[in-house]
Amino acid sequence: MSDRCWKEFWLSGTDGIFHLKATASGIDGNKLISGESQTIPYISRSDSMNGVKSFVSSKQKQKYKIDSGNCITIGLDTQTVFYQPHSFFTGQNIQVLRNKELSQELALFLVETIRKQMVKFNWGGNGATLGRLARLKIMLPVDKNGEPDFDYMESTIYELKKAKTIEYREFLKKELKSIRYVEIPKLDEKEWDAFKLTDVFKINPGKRLTVSDMKMGNTPFIGASDSNNGITNFISNRNASFDRNVLGVNYNGSVVENFYHPYDCLFSDDVKRFHLKNWKDGKFILLFMKGIILQQKSKFLYAYKFNEKRMKNQSIMLPVDGNGAPDYSYMEQYIKNIFYTKAKEYLDFKAR
Repeated sequence: MSDRCWKEFWLSGTDGIFHLKATASGIDGNKLISGESQTIPYISRSDSMNGVKSFVSSKQKQKYKIDSGNCITIGLDTQTVFYQPHSFFTGQNIQVLRNKELSQELALFLVETIRKQMVKFNWGGNGATLGRLARLKIMLPVDKNGEPDFDYMESTIYELKKAKTIEYREFLKKELKSIRYVEIPKLDEKEWDAFKLTDVFKINPGKRLTVSDMKMGNTPFIGASDSNNGITNFISNRNASFDRNVLGVNYNGSVVENFYHPYDCLFSDDVKRFHLKNWKDGKFILLFMKGIILQQKSKFLYAYKFNEKRMKNQSIMLPVDGNGAPDYSYMEQYIKNIFYTKAKEYLDFKAR
């Protein structure tokens, strides 16, 4: 892309790239009507999950019109930008960008160029309001006539997706060589029992590292986040929290959220490091434990913190073997079976 000529264009307006309009729905979450078929994305101003907060029924009050897909949404004040391929409802303060040339590949290119300009806005007095968006300019590669080169943008993303698809297919093929599907009992066919976290895991602390002390680098820094696998930065620092092949469990921030980290990383003091006491740490067994621990999230709220004392006293339910001990072999194979099934489905689908 560095070999291309770039030029600035208005985001919207008469000479703009997009037609900018407020959402047709704008339903507050407490006004959503429940229904049996909850298949329509409900878009909020969240910065994760493509802005999708939940899935709702298509049968909402008549005054709330569904927005058609193949467009880009911008969350006012939060500066969140996503491509929406499907029809959707939204919360309030969502703006919709449309262009008749838009395709998924082109949209993904344009989303990134728009996000580059969102850094100038912030929550509060300098948020991305409708007026400010109307005056926003974005940089785009141009053709020989100085017009936006949509074909180039589209083909760039297409080639990136193609390369990533090939890379992922090769990864799955390699993984499947070391995994075998084994018939095992269903979860509800196993005996379960309660175990304290401290009986199952050796729990180690993270270590406080302020933003001012962080040095840029390639090592993931794990914070108390609920997205991006808990990664909040990339640094070159080293301290006592340096770890790998570990489950990171939040006890502050997004409490109880937890992620498996197979790579070298550092941990915030808001995240605990969980290693199994009586079984070898690994991807499949720790991913099973991730789901088990996450079942406890609903009991911990702002008034009832998941502090260190409660963490040590917390019990979790685990499937057990004939001796009443945690059946680690079963848990590990359960996740292997899921991975094997999904990997085969993906490879079979892409082969069509």
